Amino acid sequence: MEQIIKKLAEIETAAGHIMDDAERRKHALSEEMEKQCREFDSALEEETAQKIEQIKKQLLQDKETHLQKLRKETQEHNDQIDSYYRQNHQRLARELFEEILHS
Repeated sequence: MEQIIKKLAEIETAAGHIMDDAERRKHALSEEMEKQCREFDSALEEETAQKIEQIKKQLLQDKETHLQKLRKETQEHNDQIDSYYRQNHQRLARELFEEILHS
């Protein structure tokens, strides 16, 4: 009977060691997973920031291109209006004068 109790005590001690080892492994794996999560989050945050910066640069470039196009079109339109006025200002003034007299 004493041998059985001794064996049971040995088994219990071995089981305790196994449980302690499993708990240490569990804790180590948990720490490793947390570390990997932090590294992943950090890398993802950096990648996201880079993509946002790239998109901002592209949008600024697109805006500047569009503004240049609008400036060019506006200048061309103003030049056409000035040209029309220089060529027709006498006639326009006379027509306006006639319109005012007949009103």
